[in-house]
Amino acid sequence: MPEEVSYDAGEGLIRVKSWGSVTIDDWNASRDAVIELYRRHGVDRLLVDVTMQVSAPSTLDIFDFGAEWPASIRTAVVAGEATREDQEFLENVAMNRARPLRVFDDFETAMLWLDGEEL
Repeated sequence: MPEEVSYDAGEGLIRVKSWGSVTIDDWNASRDAVIELYRRHGVDRLLVDVTMQVSAPSTLDIFDFGAEWPASIRTAVVAGEATREDQEFLENVAMNRARPLRVFDDFETAMLWLDGEEL
């Protein structure tokens, strides 16, 4: 699986790092791990690094994934060029369902948003 999911106690957030070609099964496995860490640590902030991702799941899979994303987890996705449009579609689907998920170009702005700043 080209994804790592971890709890960052120092920052008080969950991290996902994704690279290479990923499938919807990879995304679903990561979502399950994120939910487990959310329940275990009570952390509702997630920073996703997809800057090294070269492909994403299909549009239909992204639509379903975004529609089912947990509303209680504030999610910042830092996108790279290869999958930027896919990540922006995910953001659109999630936001239309009142899920706090935003796509960013850099980690600094993503962290500010996770900290509650409205950008």
